Amino acid sequence: MLICIDKLRSYTEEMLRAAGMDEKGAAEVAGVFMRATLRGVGHHDVDSLPGRLAQLASGAVNARPVTRLEAKKAAMEAYNGDNGPGELHGMFIMKRAIELAREYGVGVCGVHNSNHILACSPYAEYASEEGMLGYIITRGAPSMGAPGRLEKVSGTAPQAYAAPMGGGAPPLMFDACIAYTSFGVLAEKVAAGEKVPSYWGLGPDGKPTDDPSAIMDGSRLPIGGHKGFGLSILGELLTGVLTGGPVIDAPEPGTGTANSPSHTAICYDIGGLHGQAEFAAHVSEMASRMKTRAEGLKLPGERSARIKAEMLAGGVEIPNGIVTKLNAFRAERGLAEITV
Repeated sequence: MLICIDKLRSYTEEMLRAAGMDEKGAAEVAGVFMRATLRGVGHHDVDSLPGRLAQLASGAVNARPVTRLEAKKAAMEAYNGDNGPGELHGMFIMKRAIELAREYGVGVCGVHNSNHILACSPYAEYASEEGMLGYIITRGAPSMGAPGRLEKVSGTAPQAYAAPMGGGAPPLMFDACIAYTSFGVLAEKVAAGEKVPSYWGLGPDGKPTDDPSAIMDGSRLPIGGHKGFGLSILGELLTGVLTGGPVIDAPEPGTGTANSPSHTAICYDIGGLHGQAEFAAHVSEMASRMKTRAEGLKLPGERSARIKAEMLAGGVEIPNGIVTKLNAFRAERGLAEITV
């Protein structure tokens, strides 16, 4: 189904309210889903909406959490998310990090007792629109091995950054995890009958394999071997440890919930040292100098910016299977079917 983004957002807000969220929370979460979908990647976006609606409606995720401040020191804050939607918390901590950065120059805000936040780029993108150099990182269950090890010992530390560019250009923006690949990509490769690079992961026998289904049954590996493994530990320090939440396979303090995600946002007030216009112009100069040295070079954020413009102009393609699930949810609650 091809649908305009404004209509999709309206439908999404309506369904989130039907699942128990209040009007303000539904609008915030719907905005994150739209930003994630406009990347055009096809995962960690509206394809996750049916699952999130089911979690909210069942109470597995708290539709109306009370986010509580647990610790503060100058430009740093840590919150308990009361098992609320990760999309809500991701935007909350980014907005707080922005407010702290405007006061202190740098702002750091984290939250534990949360849930999955979809892609990380929507939050960093928002920070760049607010004139900030924004960064966000999240953690979840240990799902990745160390170099040469089959045992899953750390999370993949999904993260994103975004920086404003001069001349009205889209932000320089990057979104990735520390593993070579996601389970979603592996599933796509299995469905297509394709092989993958053997350094992506290990099979159940602990040996490198080019079979994506074997990696799904075995273990994914960190990018760059020991370097990626070290960065995954930094991700754990910045999230679970810094927020006072669970680490690796520990239960959530106070609730005992397993694999509870934590997230941390960090913002830098780019106008604080040299001025916002000067900073953005300097980022553009950096990009220009890189492209001069390598003709045709594509920088992070360029592809997603092009796809976003195309979707805003021509609409968003939603897989029929997702539409079917969403319409089933709507029918159960007496809502009209989604149409173009």
